[in-house]
Order: sequence, then C-alpha cells, then structure tokens
Amino acid sequence: MPRYPRWTLALLAAALAACSSPLEKPPVEQRYYTLDATREATPPAAGGEVLAVRRFRASPGYEGRELVFATAPGAFRTDFYNVFFAAPAAMLGDEAREWLDRSGLFRAAVASTSQADARYALEGALTVVYGEKAGGVDRAVLEAQFLLIDVRAANTPILFQRQYRQTRPVADGSATALVGGLNVALAAMLAELEADLAPIVRPAPLPVAPAAPVRAPAGRAARR
Repeated sequence: MPRYPRWTLALLAAALAACSSPLEKPPVEQRYYTLDATREATPPAAGGEVLAVRRFRASPGYEGRELVFATAPGAFRTDFYNVFFAAPAAMLGDEAREWLDRSGLFRAAVASTSQADARYALEGALTVVYGEKAGGVDRAVLEAQFLLIDVRAANTPILFQRQYRQTRPVADGSATALVGGLNVALAAMLAELEADLAPIVRPAPLPVAPAAPVRAPAGRAARR
C-alpha cells in the first residue's frame, strides 16, 4: 500500500469536505407565535371572590403547537415552520386568567396550583383554532368552551357553561396574518365571557339601612 505525505492526506480531506458541504441541508428555522389578548386593569370590586383557573384542554387535532390551516371541507394541514410558542390550550388558559384578573370581577384570578382559597373555578376547552379561506376571504377561526363552578357549594354546581365562536377576516393566508386575527378573536371572546360572568359573580350590593326619621325640633312655649 503506497504511503502519502501528511500534507497530501490533509489536502484530500479538505477536498472531500468541500465536496460534501453543498449537500448539507441548512438547519430548519421555525417561527414562534403567541396568543395574546390584553385589557386595561379595573380595580377589584369590594367583596369579590377568588377565581381559580384550571388547566385547559384541547380537542383532538389542536393539541400540537403547529399552526393549522383548513384546505377543504374536513381537510386540514399543519405548518411545521410556523408554530405556537406553547400549546395553544395552555396559552388560552393563561390569557383567560390574566383577562379576568384585570376585569375587576374577582379579588384575584389565580392558577389552580395556587394555595389561595378560591370560591369559583373556571374550566375551559379549546375546540377550534385554525385559518381558512371561505368565499375568497381568509379568516381566523377560534372556538372555546368555558365552565364556571362553585367549588364551595355542596356538589360543586355548574353556574355557567357556554360555547363561544369567533371568526375574523385577515389580510392573507400567511401565518402572521392568521395569528393576528386569532388574537383579535380571542380578545372579543374573553370580553363576551367577562360580560356573561359579571351578573353571576358580582357581589350583591349591601342592604342600605333605612334612614331614621327626622324629628322636628320642639317649639318653645309661648310667653304670656
């Protein structure tokens, strides 16, 4: 077997590396998005209760982080390159808790892991979150179900339950436009939820004691 100088072997190795580098695929770059709905804070109502927001779940098909697009009735595709920063159901729960905490309806809205003595518990399920083209218009579609429970009452009765659906037109079928539309839809959904919960959880006004009758001052006896 012929023996080659070390520099020859080094040149051969460099040549092989140069030949192989064009064949290497560049690393896949993903873009990350969040669900975000904000509102101005309102001071808590006097006598308000604590709300515990439990972990939200997702319907099958929406547990993953990839953005979902409807391609035909009953047909969907996921976008590997554009994903949510966290599971969308988890982000929905966090946004609902923060929104209701700033609504003023409760003394505080906390995570279910908190040790706070909560009067109410909110459960939720993300049932739909995707983009679609309907009638030539790109839209963001968001559906969720919310359930309010009185955890202190006997048998923990359900006080409120409703399925919400929000759709918003978006500029195009891009991931950026879809997430922007979803965030607008989310804010509208949480505003509806807040309005629905208000008459249920708002503290009853304290009874006003009747005013004591005002007595007229006794008149002075007339001088004779």
